[in-house]
Amino acid sequence: MTDMTEQTADETSTLTFIQRTRRAQLVECAINVLAEDGYAAASLSRIAKRAGVSRGVIPYHFADRGELLDAVVAEVYGIATEQLSVSIQSQPTALLAVRRFIVGSAQFYQDFPTHMAALHEIVSHSRSDDGSLQHTEQSRANDQELSAVGELLERGKQSGEFRQFSTPIMARTVRSALDGLLVQLRADAHYDAIADAEELADIFECALILNH
Repeated sequence: MTDMTEQTADETSTLTFIQRTRRAQLVECAINVLAEDGYAAASLSRIAKRAGVSRGVIPYHFADRGELLDAVVAEVYGIATEQLSVSIQSQPTALLAVRRFIVGSAQFYQDFPTHMAALHEIVSHSRSDDGSLQHTEQSRANDQELSAVGELLERGKQSGEFRQFSTPIMARTVRSALDGLLVQLRADAHYDAIADAEELADIFECALILNH
């Protein structure tokens, strides 16, 4: 009985690993198809072909195209968080943390162009008529990022580094400025996003700090 239980547990563990591996493969293929062919052309059939599997394999891992694209969004934001969160939180002042967020985001854009191209395709083509985001994960990730930026801004106001201002408006302004860098980088692969990010950080320093 013990041997059978252990064997079943091992089989379940192996199956879970295989499922995770296949899901990761499909997400990676979706990222490449989105970046190369665009949102409209990123069909489940094309993604499956890129992965070297039949289209019928995808429903075993993702309910539909929307769920797969949500997984792409989660993957891109997850990598960005890994790349940036520690260095942002370790900054001694809120001002330096905001600067690190801005410049670090631009660095991420340049280091992961395929991932950002895929995310840009999803964001650019997934808004409903009222402007809301259709993909649940994109909406969640966007809100989470704005909340994280808002926490940095509140940290600066509470410490006395920053003047008083509307935190939601300032957070959205920072996010919009970074979106502009991404659009420019998508249009020109040789664009120096880091240099402009440093300039943006200087501009926001003037907008944020007291008695500037």
